[in-house]
Amino acid sequence: MNNRSLILFMLTMNCILAYAQMSVVTTNRNIALGVNHRTADSALVSCCNLGLLANTDTLHGIQTGLLTSVVQRDLRGTNIAGLFALSLGNVSGLQGGGIVNAVGRRMHGLQVAGLSNVAGGIQGVQIAGLSNISRLTLHGLQLSAVSNIATNVNLGMQASLVANISARQMRGIQMGAYNYADTVSGVQVGLFNVCITNPRGVQVGLVNYSCDSLRHSYGLINIHPDTKINLMFFGGTGSRFNTALRLYNGTSYKIIGIGSRYRELDKKFSGTLYYRLGRMFRITNHWIVGADIGFQHIENFNRDNADVPERLYGITPRLTTDHQLTKSLGLHAALGYESTRYYSRDAVYRQGMLFEAGLTYCLRPISSRGASPYYRPARRYVLRTDSITRRPWLAAAEVMGINTSIHLFDRFVLNEDFAQTTLHSISDNFHTAFVWDNDLFNTNMFAHPYHGNLYFTSARSNGMNFWQACPYVLGGSLMWEFFGEATPSSINDIFATSIGGTALGETLFRISALPLDDSKRGMQRFWRELLGGIISPMRALNRIITGNAWRVRPKDNRYHDYERLPINLSVSAGTRYLADNGALFRGEYNPYVNLMLNYGNPFSEENKPYDFFSLETTFGLSANQPIVNAIHLVGQLWSTPINSGKSIDMKFGIYQHFNFYNSEPVKDGSDIVPYRIGEAASVGAGFIYRLSQIGHLARMEQRIFFNGIILGGSLSDYFHIMERDYNLGSGISAKVQTMTQFGRFARFSLDTDFYKIWTWKGYDEERVSRLDNLEYANAQGDVGNAVLFVLNPRLQVNLTRHLLFDFYCSNYYRHTYYRDHPNVRVHTFEIRAGLTFEL
Repeated sequence: MNNRSLILFMLTMNCILAYAQMSVVTTNRNIALGVNHRTADSALVSCCNLGLLANTDTLHGIQTGLLTSVVQRDLRGTNIAGLFALSLGNVSGLQGGGIVNAVGRRMHGLQVAGLSNVAGGIQGVQIAGLSNISRLTLHGLQLSAVSNIATNVNLGMQASLVANISARQMRGIQMGAYNYADTVSGVQVGLFNVCITNPRGVQVGLVNYSCDSLRHSYGLINIHPDTKINLMFFGGTGSRFNTALRLYNGTSYKIIGIGSRYRELDKKFSGTLYYRLGRMFRITNHWIVGADIGFQHIENFNRDNADVPERLYGITPRLTTDHQLTKSLGLHAALGYESTRYYSRDAVYRQGMLFEAGLTYCLRPISSRGASPYYRPARRYVLRTDSITRRPWLAAAEVMGINTSIHLFDRFVLNEDFAQTTLHSISDNFHTAFVWDNDLFNTNMFAHPYHGNLYFTSARSNGMNFWQACPYVLGGSLMWEFFGEATPSSINDIFATSIGGTALGETLFRISALPLDDSKRGMQRFWRELLGGIISPMRALNRIITGNAWRVRPKDNRYHDYERLPINLSVSAGTRYLADNGALFRGEYNPYVNLMLNYGNPFSEENKPYDFFSLETTFGLSANQPIVNAIHLVGQLWSTPINSGKSIDMKFGIYQHFNFYNSEPVKDGSDIVPYRIGEAASVGAGFIYRLSQIGHLARMEQRIFFNGIILGGSLSDYFHIMERDYNLGSGISAKVQTMTQFGRFARFSLDTDFYKIWTWKGYDEERVSRLDNLEYANAQGDVGNAVLFVLNPRLQVNLTRHLLFDFYCSNYYRHTYYRDHPNVRVHTFEIRAGLTFEL
């Protein structure tokens, strides 16, 4: 790790410890020099206070802390900190923090933060790199890159690139990609605008939703509760396969859709995007006729044929008819005339009759089962553990047994070269340690952490707690690197296996406890034990060794307390479209399965490692793409409450992260890999905020994390040695997760991930070309740094009590700066649509 990354990591950990201390200790330490005096009640009043950890009761002047700057009561003046600035009372003046600013009551003035600002109320300006929050009324300006949140906006403005939320009334302006307000008496300008009531306001955007009226909504799509929405699947003589949404408002309707394989153009990648306006006439209860006119954009990706244009546009008037078969299912047919023209010149490319036919399905959103989509408590029972007695030597023997059995299998069954170890190779491993290896991305960023999970769960299932199990992972990894492989010992494997393995190990160990029930017998007991064994094989092995796998207990028979640690599990399935280099119609479709688990409550008093964690895994079900497409894990190591009240709950903690994104080049497309991002070893600080039900916004929660990446990986455009096509390195990451519940109708979440990974150990091409064994190349990759940004909006609409329609979009941006090569910018996206079942 280079000096810059090491210093950054140390500062981050120092600020975490400092902030944790000030959150839980009533008498805070002031490590600073200044002009201070104490009042009769021993309160410290400062006019000027400068230091490392600045802390005063009341500030009338200026205070600066290199790490943290805390004011226990009111502040009039300036409060600046390198990392965290906190004022518990009212503030009049300026407060600035390198990472987070927090004001307990009202803020009159200016708040500036690198990541996030939080205040009781604002009369002034909040400027943050990621997020601003005003728990009461905003009278001024909120400006951020990701999200702004306020209970009320009174003659104010919220401006962000992504999301603005006003939980009650909004009298002012909201400008962002997504805007929400309970009551709009101002202006919403964005791609998606949502409000409950709109008495004197205006919505201008691509999609507008209002519960009471659409009189002041101006957009391509306008929706209110009486809007009828049809999902359409049809084919035609133009584009062969089409999916569309049709929205009825009274007798008028709008259709927005997408089609692929347009006429005789490129059959693999050509497609069309269209928008239509029309009016319908009901003949009977089951029969409707209509007429519409539409505009369509046509894209072709056959670059080898000069006679075929790259893109066209068309005007299509149509006559339509629909016959309703059931309350939800219907038949659709349309006859029209199509005229397609060139963008580049005033000429007709093709014109003629158009015919389309297919099915329609009426979407019927219904109430959800509760106000919270995240946590569902169940009955209380006494928790049982696998092993009350610690068995450290058995755990160590199992770690050795794991390595020995895997080594023998690789050596004698698979006959792998790396498993052909000798005394000479073992000695060489000690003399050449450590190097950066050249394994596949999937091996280094997923397989090695999973290997470490086996070490960890061996210790956990033999009675060790979280921290006691960690040395077993490190020891198992070192044993494998020196004795288990004939290739040089790898430093990146040590980080990935020991740290990433700890994250996966504790997660899978806890999940494997969910199906276990010692009161069951017969086949039900067998399937429960089998499921637990698939999730955590080493736990299953130790249950067999101890006899717990078949021992029946009428009492103390469960291994998880659902009330103390509530569980919310959802399973999604559908299809996803993965774009090739950001192209709208050049990509591939493949089915997916997504598992989402929220374990525990982030605001509960439970404070052991991983008493709260969130795990999301996506599996791709096609031969061309990886089976494991994505893994996102964040686990709580330690936390402490900052504020707990009727309007907002706030918590600060230390969290461990594991993130894995993987893809392969699109089938029949270019050779470009859409994305590869790995965060195998990462720890940092986190803030979680939760607003209670306000107006029609049933729930709003935001999580903000800032981490030091010990080991990460990013796709490289130039580095290709053996199986590696990615750079390794260290750096920082920041994540913001915003979740909102709109009454009993729908929920919306927005996740943003930012990664910056430095690669400092490069390679000499001439030296590498002379190597007999490329395993000794010992390079992280191309010297430089990669900036990675992932934006994930997600909309879920309740269809039945447990079933939801799920629409998810991921946008990937990468800008890699190379020392020895031209810089590269890449953007691509994927879209998922399917159904989610909540268990």
